[in-house]
Amino acid sequence: MLTPGRTRHARGLPWSSSSAKDSEILRLRSLVATLAGIAEHPGETAHFIEDALEKVIELTRATGGVVLLDGAEAETVVACARGQMQTLERDAYSDGETLARACLTRHVALRSDSAFEDDRITGRSRHRHQLHSLIATPLRYGDAVLGVLEVCSSVPHAFDDIDAQAVSLIGNAMGGALGRQLALEENAGLLRRLHDALLDTQATARMYQDAASLDSLTGLPNRPAFEAQLEAVCAMHTGQPHRFGLLFLDLDGFKDINDTHGHAMGDEVLRATAGVLRDALRDTDVVARLGGDEFVVLLASLRDAGRDVRSVAAAIEDELGKPRMVNGVHLPIRCSIGWVIHDGRASAEEILRDADSQMYAHKRSRRS
Repeated sequence: MLTPGRTRHARGLPWSSSSAKDSEILRLRSLVATLAGIAEHPGETAHFIEDALEKVIELTRATGGVVLLDGAEAETVVACARGQMQTLERDAYSDGETLARACLTRHVALRSDSAFEDDRITGRSRHRHQLHSLIATPLRYGDAVLGVLEVCSSVPHAFDDIDAQAVSLIGNAMGGALGRQLALEENAGLLRRLHDALLDTQATARMYQDAASLDSLTGLPNRPAFEAQLEAVCAMHTGQPHRFGLLFLDLDGFKDINDTHGHAMGDEVLRATAGVLRDALRDTDVVARLGGDEFVVLLASLRDAGRDVRSVAAAIEDELGKPRMVNGVHLPIRCSIGWVIHDGRASAEEILRDADSQMYAHKRSRRS
């Protein structure tokens, strides 16, 4: 929290009162300009919401944001989402997995500097998507609340009082502007059309996003998507060793399966492996297919890193090794597993390479 005349070191500014004051003046000027832009915005609703959300994210240096609107039959509609908030399921907001539901229920602005310990928030989305800091404010129009503006950050205590005030003021301005636009038409008809258009847009966006980030055979995240997530986790835990581990799996004898039973059988083995890995892991863990018969598992939120990683690796190896029916053939799936625990310094490329090396060492030891 800021004290008068000081600013947070996280904003990259010196701890001098003059620099802090200049920074706050610039931020307040940006806030005034944003409020003026909202008041004068001539565009249609969807573009207006997108522009306003991008401005508030820029102003607060948030890592994500969302605008939610009350739709037909009390359904919450995601009007626009950016950054980390794009990865959340639509029901996460109405289910209370951010501050949005509490904000809508209480009709007050809310702030959480450490969302992982905040009992106003339920579910695992905050852990899965690393939502550490949150600010939510109602979009008011007279006595009515039309929705919620919410921003997030991937680090705790990311927002100060100026950020909270900025989100609240922008939310009030957005609510007024939205209310005036909605008053020009019948509210129910406009919201229904907006709701349908947003659902179509979101479905199309999800289709393209899935095609770009998921492996078409197994439905798991593909290599580019996993490497991007691993880079983010490594950056987040710089200087914090033993917070997560990485497993690297390679199926043993996979070429023989293809040669003996055909590639269709090989594909079914890969799908079966993906299913076993999904079932064996927690919601906070991430499993991906790198390509071929190589899989990786990111184990997050470890308590006893060495014990936890070894335990998961043993459980996966044991479960895969159980004979199962694959395309009518009784077939065990065997694998070699290497693992690495992050030391607080290694990059994503380094930890992936080290886990790969450990896997090949394990494979050589099994052959000998």
